[in-house]
Amino acid sequence: MMKHEKKSRPDGKTVINFIFCAAFLTIILVPFCMLDTTPVIDSTLENRRMTMWPGWHFGQEMNAWYGHYVEDRVGFREEAVQAYMDLTYALFGEFSTDMHMFAKDGEIFPADEAYIKAYQHLATDENLIDSLVTYLDRTNRYLQERDIPFVFLAGLDKKTVYGDYMPDEIHVDESRESIMEMLSRKLSDADVPYVVPVEEFRKAAQTERIYNQRYDTAHWNAKGTMLGLTLLDEKIREKKPQIPALSQDAFTLSEETKRIEFISLPLTETVPVYTLKEQYASSVHEETDLLQSLPHMEGTTVRHFVNEDAPCDETILLFIDSFLQDNGQYFAYRYKEVYMVSRQNYERLQEYVETLQPTVVVYENAERAFVDDLYAYVNLANIEYP
Repeated sequence: MMKHEKKSRPDGKTVINFIFCAAFLTIILVPFCMLDTTPVIDSTLENRRMTMWPGWHFGQEMNAWYGHYVEDRVGFREEAVQAYMDLTYALFGEFSTDMHMFAKDGEIFPADEAYIKAYQHLATDENLIDSLVTYLDRTNRYLQERDIPFVFLAGLDKKTVYGDYMPDEIHVDESRESIMEMLSRKLSDADVPYVVPVEEFRKAAQTERIYNQRYDTAHWNAKGTMLGLTLLDEKIREKKPQIPALSQDAFTLSEETKRIEFISLPLTETVPVYTLKEQYASSVHEETDLLQSLPHMEGTTVRHFVNEDAPCDETILLFIDSFLQDNGQYFAYRYKEVYMVSRQNYERLQEYVETLQPTVVVYENAERAFVDDLYAYVNLANIEYP
């Protein structure tokens, strides 16, 4: 009789390996399968609007935005980040080194590698800065031919203004230029009007808080906004003195208590808030038709404020970064019309100028962009104006 061979059974090690592989694939694939495609997501954890779908396009620039989209919307993203931060705080008494960190006197700063290298003057990319300056120079010349004032505005990082509070163990290479130093020098050489208010902000920071200690440390606070836009306004009014000056008297200054969202502990901070007084705000309204009629990159901001009782007939077109995202009130009560479009639409500037006929144009860039998404703007130095 033939002997029946015994069927081999998987040993314990094989089962464990199978379970490990299955678990690993689940951890990798499930979050991507649960990608959140909601059109607009405002993250309370990071105090920003998550990347919106840019539409189907081809090219190096768009590939970078697709990457940002997936990173921002992968399933369980905020839960995972929150859990990691809470665990880091519980075990070590500090924030995640990938997101935020404690510094001197209870100050909180962003703490990603690129941010720290920029603080150390190790991330000053001259080629990138040259590309932007070339774009701004050509834009300024194009607008000068049409007698339209143009100003570049930099939204400074907190580290650039409150660098004395950064940890002592993070050293700065003073033999190198910082990003803002090189940018200012090259803008001056190109004769491009600009506001890069490093010295003005450092002086103001000696007497008042223009960046919060803990809440939303990636941006200036309301007082910093007022100072930065006052400096921008002064530059614009050198060419357009008929525009009423930005005045704190048009606003009510109050305070709000904000909860620090980075960890689950009940940490709060009282922050300043400027609100446009009703006597000025009542004549301002926001039009929405522009969203449908003005070509723009899908998922980017397009806003249009109208003030029929404006004290002048000037109109302003702002190419905005996050520092101006929700600050239309500082312009809308003084200008007849205010157009705000995300700076991702930089290639359409000539089209917008010819369509909207603004009398002032401003281009804003966050300092943070020079170590982040500005690398995706591959056509900056290639834009020319026929």
